[in-house]
Amino acid sequence: MANYHPSDELLMQFSAGQMPNALGIMVACHLEKCHLCRRRVSVFEQLGGEIMQESPPAAVGKGLLPNILAKLDEPAPDETLKKQLLGSTDPRIPKPLSRFVPGYFDELEWTGMSRSIKEFKLPISDALYTAKLYKISAGKELPVHTHKGNEFTLVMDGSFSDNAGDYNQGDFILADSHTIHQPKAAPDCDCICFAVIDAPLKMTGFFGRMLNPFL
Repeated sequence: MANYHPSDELLMQFSAGQMPNALGIMVACHLEKCHLCRRRVSVFEQLGGEIMQESPPAAVGKGLLPNILAKLDEPAPDETLKKQLLGSTDPRIPKPLSRFVPGYFDELEWTGMSRSIKEFKLPISDALYTAKLYKISAGKELPVHTHKGNEFTLVMDGSFSDNAGDYNQGDFILADSHTIHQPKAAPDCDCICFAVIDAPLKMTGFFGRMLNPFL
């Protein structure tokens, strides 16, 4: 069970459908593994339903019903499309993200500036957030850094630690401009994380500062 979770504010935004695409997918991935947060979201959805019942009805477009009925007559997707919709079959990848990952973690075209730290860009970035997978080799660590904005991280496989704690599969972590840390993967397994950021990292060490113009 996860030890670190999204805030109630994020869970309320998710339950109301008011969350940007990439961040919403990350929260959905966490919910797949966390019954505590699913219970919280259920409460927020119930509260939202009660508010809607007390709100005055709103008019809808005349074409809404015909459009819905027309979709019922559309042909079923073929087998190729079904496989695309199902996405990756890697059991370490939660279903909300699997359709955007073209295979097992070991098969991805990882890129990066060193052998021990790699990234894979996800096709769910938008104007607000950039979404990536990060892989830190077993026992290796990122340079010391802070953040110019918010970085939301979900541990997908393995684990890592920093000066604030230890993070395992399913943990949801927020780092911001007040965070200065150096994530390090556990020595026995590569750590793979799903990250959503709204601003680049900011390296703080001597060599790290030389990399800032490229981030």
